Amino acid sequence: MRILIFTVFLFILPNGLTQINDIKLSLKANYGFYTTIFSNYGIILNSTDIDIGLVKQSERAVSYLSLAYLYNTNSFNMRLDNGYGLYNGHYFGLTFEHHFVNDQKRFSPFIGLSLMSEVTSNYKEGFLSGSLEGTYFLPVDSHVKYSEYNNGYPYTFNSSGFYYSTPFFGTASFGFDLRLIKDLHLSFSLGYGMQLMRYKYLEWKNDEDYREMLKDIPMETRMLHYVNAELGLRYVFSFGK
Repeated sequence: MRILIFTVFLFILPNGLTQINDIKLSLKANYGFYTTIFSNYGIILNSTDIDIGLVKQSERAVSYLSLAYLYNTNSFNMRLDNGYGLYNGHYFGLTFEHHFVNDQKRFSPFIGLSLMSEVTSNYKEGFLSGSLEGTYFLPVDSHVKYSEYNNGYPYTFNSSGFYYSTPFFGTASFGFDLRLIKDLHLSFSLGYGMQLMRYKYLEWKNDEDYREMLKDIPMETRMLHYVNAELGLRYVFSFGK
């Protein structure tokens, strides 16, 4: 996924420069959140991202293509038996916005697309909860213990999903841009997001080393779905004529 993102950007960048006489660069900072749908849990990802890229404009419209850095944190805040969990992830990718009105106008609707891939996180092989199959991206501090009976004698076994990575995190959005002063814009958008999560699921007994057992467990993937809202501030730098 990261190789694809770099390839697309490097292909478009030279072509974009040859078609723009008045070169402009855009710097944008966004803050938003993603909340899961098709889920029984109130899972929220807080997001902060910084985009820097090229501006291509015509008499009627303007488009932005940017490299982007995204910082996601999981803020699921429901008290569990064994405490809280917290995920921090760093992402890199591309964002694209097409504004249907020239940026000289005060108000403009736009559509946006972002394609991200996780570079690193603090949560590799961290515990996941939410269902026995690790369906939801819910970091927790501990695994789940179950008590059952075998021939009349109680015994305890453990189970958990284990997080590994997010190779793809994408968003499609629709929003509105408001020009505050020359070259400074405020935007708000709503969108739909998808996260492709890689994880493993394991059940083990108390006297077993689950870290060693994980090495032989096959990797699984799960697509998670979100709705999101973002508030952004952009400044455009002009060069040339």
